[in-house]
Amino acid sequence: MNNPFKKEEKIKPKVAIHSITGCAGCQLVIYFIKDKLLELLGEIDLVAAPMIKGKNDEGPYDLCFVEGLVASEEDLEHLKKWREQSKVLVAWGTCATHGNVPGIKIFMDEKTVEAAVYKNRTGLKKGLKPLTPTPIEEHVKVDFSISGCPPEEIEFLRLVKHLLLQMNPVIYNEPVCVECTKREIKCLLEDGKECLGPLIRGGCDALCPGVNHGCTGCHGPLESVNIPQVMKLLEANGISEKLVKQRLQKYAGLKFEKLGVKLK
Repeated sequence: MNNPFKKEEKIKPKVAIHSITGCAGCQLVIYFIKDKLLELLGEIDLVAAPMIKGKNDEGPYDLCFVEGLVASEEDLEHLKKWREQSKVLVAWGTCATHGNVPGIKIFMDEKTVEAAVYKNRTGLKKGLKPLTPTPIEEHVKVDFSISGCPPEEIEFLRLVKHLLLQMNPVIYNEPVCVECTKREIKCLLEDGKECLGPLIRGGCDALCPGVNHGCTGCHGPLESVNIPQVMKLLEANGISEKLVKQRLQKYAGLKFEKLGVKLK
């Protein structure tokens, strides 16, 4: 007999955290949230997280975070499968959103890079079919993009909480300079020091400028930024165009090329 006073069990959204080519650091941010993550796990069902779980569901997922970029045919197969299985797919971290350090391959001879990175004594690793590195949005529809190398834990918590509350998630989109202002950090450019803060999406609480180290761009460019004007600003403050382009190649060269900045 069914108990009429029994409280109906709440159906929790199924969440997955997957990765392709990358360093796994963006996932670690999530797993190191500790107490806040444990609290959140009371509201979601983490059905797939191969880095920390022995048993993982194949889907479907209500929400899927994907870390890493597409650098091989295997990456692409996994990504397409997860897209089909997911109601909401999030590009998590700068590899996923902009290509990051592996994307530097496009500015070099790709075969030479593959020989250095992938080959062993018998040749290319068995079954590996490298591709030109690309962010995941080049291949599938991405619902939300959160850059960062790695992203901040607050961005994960905020996104999931907004979705649980059936709100339209807010993705932070202000330059690093805004965070320097809030923290009353003296502008490094005024002292003639290298800093890409005017070009780069914040969310990091100005971590590097806060210790007197110029922003090198790990969050990638703002969604809307006047790149030519910022380049002139940097040059006027003694930062060479060559150095700026080297920095832009490192984390988001693929994106800056699309925005019209010639980095090769």
